[in-house]
Amino acid sequence: MSVAAILLEQRTRTETKSRTEIQQLIEESSSEIRSVESQIADFESRLTSLVERRDRENLVVDALRHLISPIQLPVELLEQQLGQYTHFQDAYRVSHVCSHWREIAFGAPHLWTGPVDIDFRVGFGDVYELRTWLSRSAPMSVPIILAGFLPKKDLAKPVLDELFAISSRWRSLSLRESAPAWFFTRLVEHPLESLEKADLGTIPDLEGTSALPLFGAAPLLRKLNVVANPRLFFFVSNLFAPRRVRHVRHTSTLLNARLDMPWMQLSGLTLQEGAAPDVSLDILAQCANLVTVSVVTFPWTSLPPSRTETITLPHLRVLELDFLHGADKRFMPFLNAISAPALTRLLLYFGSYLPWSVSAFTTFQLRSPHLTSLELCYASLTSDDLRAALSHAPLLRDLNVYACPDCVDDALVRALHYERGSAPLVPRLRNLSLRGNSSTKLSEYILASLIASRWWTDAEEKAGTAPTDVARWERVELQVQPQWQLQSSFSQKFEDIVADLKRRGLATEQELRDPHSRIYAIVFLAGRRGGC
Repeated sequence: MSVAAILLEQRTRTETKSRTEIQQLIEESSSEIRSVESQIADFESRLTSLVERRDRENLVVDALRHLISPIQLPVELLEQQLGQYTHFQDAYRVSHVCSHWREIAFGAPHLWTGPVDIDFRVGFGDVYELRTWLSRSAPMSVPIILAGFLPKKDLAKPVLDELFAISSRWRSLSLRESAPAWFFTRLVEHPLESLEKADLGTIPDLEGTSALPLFGAAPLLRKLNVVANPRLFFFVSNLFAPRRVRHVRHTSTLLNARLDMPWMQLSGLTLQEGAAPDVSLDILAQCANLVTVSVVTFPWTSLPPSRTETITLPHLRVLELDFLHGADKRFMPFLNAISAPALTRLLLYFGSYLPWSVSAFTTFQLRSPHLTSLELCYASLTSDDLRAALSHAPLLRDLNVYACPDCVDDALVRALHYERGSAPLVPRLRNLSLRGNSSTKLSEYILASLIASRWWTDAEEKAGTAPTDVARWERVELQVQPQWQLQSSFSQKFEDIVADLKRRGLATEQELRDPHSRIYAIVFLAGRRGGC
């Protein structure tokens, strides 16, 4: 219906009408409009009611279908799935999916225990929001991550006030960047009853000379990562009442203040950034309950005087020593100073090739008769030295030798080769990793024969034809440069031996060949069950 057509219609209609009569027609049409609008309003009201009835019945149908559905998701399972999120803001997002999820999220504190990650340079937003997040996680503990401390502490104060208010619920504290001294001053003043792990980075110079009981109120602390000079700590026993502190990680720079640390309670300790070897040993002497130790230190420039007493670590299972650069320097006195009768794993890393002493290492082995894993990296020992070490490790299961060019040779491979009727070297060896460098040379046939000599099929084992005095390989990793380095490919004999092992069931995880460097890297997954 167009306006022009209506105008033409009404002009024809009113050609003989007076103005008064036309005014009367206007009033009649207006009345008709009001009547129609009333009918429309009544219809819309009825339509709205009908729509509401329809929507309600749809919900009724959905609810009834949910009740009779064969699979229903329990609330506990939904909580578990929602708990897979790693950040507390993820909990906020899922709580807005629907009212049901929101009700579950608000009633499950563990959903709000993801890392509270704050960078003060970016800001956190409204402090009230932070308070809300933290309150929803109560009474459970939460990890705290802080970074970007600003020069003016007033800018961080509102956020830190909220965090320190729940310091007793901190599960971990990680400072991604150095924190100012005033932060540690505040930290000392608050209880840390739930703290299990702290990564503090570099502690700045602290005023005063008195001892700072940084973790005096952290009875559950297990792991600590701190860049600090060992002189920062007291090496005196019983500074604290017995606590449940278990793991400490610390690294070295120059500082003025000193910290009380409950060394006697530790079961795990990491000393990094090259503390002097004597200082590292002094620290270990205070830690009689250690289970794992990792030390990065320097070798001695000259032979140090013998210590009056051997440091006995009766519970130590894992010892990792990383000696930094220092050619023609001594490291063996470090091992000479330690007695670890329960030691099962020894890892020795060297920044340079340091002199090896067979007699000193043998003495250490005799004090650690239960060694099952040995890892050497950039060690200067010869093939004879390594065979001597293996002869004093009858329980050894894992051997990892990396970039030790003088000890990985045909003589070592022959010594590991098993022959029936002969007493095998390291009879329980199951995992072998030989990773060499450009000076490592092995004969291909001897290498392949080593793999074949300590492996057999399940059928052979069930039939009783497999050896019983030596373990079967579980994993063999080889990355070596063969002696035939002038050839463009490996010999067919070597290829045939490897192919035969594969046909018999020896699995290969990866096989890398570099025709330019002649490096051959292969990982054999030989099985999980041994013969002894």
